Amino acid sequence: MNTSKREIAPVYTRVAVSIDLGGSQSKVIVQIYPSGVPIVIAMEPEIADVGKNSITQLSGDCTWVGIDDEYYVLGTLAKNTFAGTPALRDLKYHYALPKIAGLLWKASLQLGLSNGVDASVQLLLPPGEMSDGKDLGKKLSAALRKGIATPTGKLKLKLHNFYVASEGSGIMAYRSRTLGALFGQKSIGLLMLGYRNASFFVSAKGNQAKAESTELGMNWLVQQFVERTAVGLAKDDLRIPKALVSASLGNVNALQSLSRKATSAGVESDLKLFNSVLLDVRGDYCRALIRWIRNIAVLDEVIICGGTAEFVHKELTQHFEKEGIPIVWNGNVEMPKYLDTLSLGSRVTDVWTAHITYIKMLDYNFGYQRKTDLVPDYHQSPAVKNSTPPKEVWEKNGFLTMHPGV
Repeated sequence: MNTSKREIAPVYTRVAVSIDLGGSQSKVIVQIYPSGVPIVIAMEPEIADVGKNSITQLSGDCTWVGIDDEYYVLGTLAKNTFAGTPALRDLKYHYALPKIAGLLWKASLQLGLSNGVDASVQLLLPPGEMSDGKDLGKKLSAALRKGIATPTGKLKLKLHNFYVASEGSGIMAYRSRTLGALFGQKSIGLLMLGYRNASFFVSAKGNQAKAESTELGMNWLVQQFVERTAVGLAKDDLRIPKALVSASLGNVNALQSLSRKATSAGVESDLKLFNSVLLDVRGDYCRALIRWIRNIAVLDEVIICGGTAEFVHKELTQHFEKEGIPIVWNGNVEMPKYLDTLSLGSRVTDVWTAHITYIKMLDYNFGYQRKTDLVPDYHQSPAVKNSTPPKEVWEKNGFLTMHPGV
């Protein structure tokens, strides 16, 4: 009796991956699909293109990839050894391929997988870069078929699906499930303040009405602070945003460690300068941000999220209270306590909620009936009684047919 080709086809381990290439840190949610428990993986944002000979000199804990004849070092090693940068001035798409490759390698390593992996990958991009996704998916699929050089050998995966979602879409979908039918009756804004940029979305009665992005992320603040203090600080020093946030929360000495002066008097002088400049920069940032969002739309509520939101929590609260618009911080997302193992808090909210939506899409496509939560002890939003839950965005717009490499 003949055996069909379908019966002798190689067995693949399915994985589902959601990626957020953040300006201060790349975050990944990955799981064995369908029944594996998701885990969080993070990597510093720096990247450096290097020569092949430089790769041969590396050893120990390092992340690098080789795609065709191009080699890239990623993360902390890129910054410390090769003067790599987060490339904040470039579109996320520009360095997305090597970053995604490096993150897929780290995910495979973390899950104990080698080849024989069937990957479904979701990438979050700003609204203005969504159209680049299709071409990126084709390039990633071709690279994975050919094999990507890594510290542990060639990485070869079957790319079953590559899906591009807008940053913030997962949080909006999460909010729609929480509100149920009420979501279709409201005009809801979502303000996402990240390191690299700020984005604003409006859902008018369940339909996306507007999506805009601007460069008013934490990076704008850092650049202004460095230029106005003019004491030799580096714009890509990741200590600066942490110190700015800490100082804004009341830690008067938080900026002291940034001083490069050799004497205590010099350090004290810098500290006074830093705190003075921070007040001006913070004020200018808040005015620019509010000026941008003031006339975007009339809203019933606004969701505010992103790491930079903590920096201007007070000013945003005052503005929206004055406008009579309720604020829902971080979409009231409940993070599973067993998921946030890296203590990233709200910084992983966007990719986590996007991953929830992506898993729903995959379950629908594969016909998988999910009977347990993604993460043990995950808090389910209470069901809305006497109402029909709104359709997911992907249900209304039509599911993107999945096939290898797209």
